[in-house]
Amino acid sequence: MSRAKFVPFFVLSCVAFVYVHCAISAENAVKINSCVQCHSKLPASSFYGVKSHGWIGSIHQRKGIKCNDCHGGNPGAAGEKEAHTGVLGSSDPHSTVYFKNIPATCGKCHGAEYYKFKQSVHYQMLESTGRGPECVTCHGSMVTKVLTPDEMSGVCARCHNARMGILPNVPRKAKQVLLLLRESKALLAADKQLHPAPRSARTAQILNGAEVDLHDAKLDWHKFDLDSISNYLLKFYDTTEKLPPAPAGH
Repeated sequence: MSRAKFVPFFVLSCVAFVYVHCAISAENAVKINSCVQCHSKLPASSFYGVKSHGWIGSIHQRKGIKCNDCHGGNPGAAGEKEAHTGVLGSSDPHSTVYFKNIPATCGKCHGAEYYKFKQSVHYQMLESTGRGPECVTCHGSMVTKVLTPDEMSGVCARCHNARMGILPNVPRKAKQVLLLLRESKALLAADKQLHPAPRSARTAQILNGAEVDLHDAKLDWHKFDLDSISNYLLKFYDTTEKLPPAPAGH
């Protein structure tokens, strides 16, 4: 290679190296999160430690949602003071994790659920008196669990009981509706197995319709309108009744 051709080639090689190096450095910078690095080292028995340890393995971790996505702060800073800049305690009304602000914080990702929750009486109570439930009440904050029917009944009974005189029949009804919702989910899974792909256009349409009914029922749970949920589930069962007999061998 002549000197005239070598110089431009050398320059381009250097530029390419710098570009790739910067890209890798930027990628590594994104991966480095001082919130996770520091809090994961805290004792699991401490208040902040149990929170961070609860996050490990959760759906939030698997989806890439880290501390700063909900709490704020600067995850790229190494120093404690710099990393906590903008982080407010949960007792501060301006904090993203203040109990009245939690629905809006969760709603950044869970928009449909937040939309439904804002239509509920519970949301109105939360906004007006601060006594209504919010996302953490049922789902927790780190592990994001889904309550069983018995757990749901217990949570509802905190307010809906004879002593407080607030619709004391709600816990029992909520348990029954949630049981029906879970059974409906299992039924849909069984129907899909009984009618495996490739399906006829008609069968696929019915199964898709049933899935929409079930999805709408689950979303309406965030309105806490048990009658509305029941109506969606009745529609779900009416839809599945239209399925043809299962193919031979199923």
